[in-house]
Amino acid sequence: MRLRLSLCAATLAAIAFAPGATIAVGHGTPDGNPPATEHVCDDAGLRGAAHGLCVAYCEANDCDQFPDKEACSRLRDNYAKITGEDSFPCDETSPALR
Repeated sequence: MRLRLSLCAATLAAIAFAPGATIAVGHGTPDGNPPATEHVCDDAGLRGAAHGLCVAYCEANDCDQFPDKEACSRLRDNYAKITGEDSFPCDETSPALR
């Protein structure tokens, strides 16, 4: 239960604070597409904390296109902890710039 609460808190923190660094870029995200118009996490069928981490990684921070941020690394680590997956759904549909 503590792990779940910690992951939820981390997800909320990532969603709340990460966009602050990108707010000057079109529509508040690096790629200029607001998360409300992106559906990769919904299409993947993710739920709960996995969905929240996916939204923060793929849609809010656009880590699939701009992976060299500390937030992206932390989101990837937390996602792997709860899902056992090494990559997000958007990593599979977009070439990574690593």
